[in-house]
Amino acid sequence: MASFSSEFLKRPVVDTNGELFGLLEEIIIDTKSGQLVELLVDVSKEIDPSKLPWPMADGLCRVPAQEVSRIADRIHLSR
Repeated sequence: MASFSSEFLKRPVVDTNGELFGLLEEIIIDTKSGQLVELLVDVSKEIDPSKLPWPMADGLCRVPAQEVSRIADRIHLSR
């Protein structure tokens, strides 16, 4: 079944403990391969972005696709 990326926007992104990391703002896909490259996440206000292992750009955290363990009703990160 095909999914459209807009279906996932504003979906909660959670860490391995199920704690809210933020909300999905954008999905970056490689146009040649069709592979997911990274997620742009609006990080929860309770999280200090300076302590994250991923870069911030324009107020959004750039989470590499390799850090996603699964996508369901919430997007689960592998750490």
